[in-house]
Amino acid sequence: MKIFLRVLAILIGALFIFSGFVKAVDPLGFSYKLDEYFEVFAEALSSVAWLASLMLWFKSISLYLSLFMLVLEMTLGWMLIFGIRMKLTSWLMLLLILFFTFLTGYSWYTGKITDCGCFGDAIKLSHSETFWKDVVLTVL
Repeated sequence: MKIFLRVLAILIGALFIFSGFVKAVDPLGFSYKLDEYFEVFAEALSSVAWLASLMLWFKSISLYLSLFMLVLEMTLGWMLIFGIRMKLTSWLMLLLILFFTFLTGYSWYTGKITDCGCFGDAIKLSHSETFWKDVVLTVL
């Protein structure tokens, strides 16, 4: 069981590093994807003015958020592979994956967002494939 968990940690860590690296190749492109999410959420939350305003503010700093996200993904991936602060790393990975699962589920349900941007332009996944990938990662 210990070997299985170690292999699983390495595979998930490598997936996060790959995802972060692909976004690092084009952080501006990833910020455009974040812009798309923030616009859709601002529209969906238009009845709650302060939340819609918050989404538009996030849109104004999307490049910084894209840089933060890609660094976070790669850092957590390396921490998972090397077994650094596993309790903290596991919780942060779980929170991040749950957040991604919500985003991909929303994208699939509404169809308003064309592509999740999970792997940049390197790998294109459908809404359902992306959602189920995130569900599997959540379980793991």
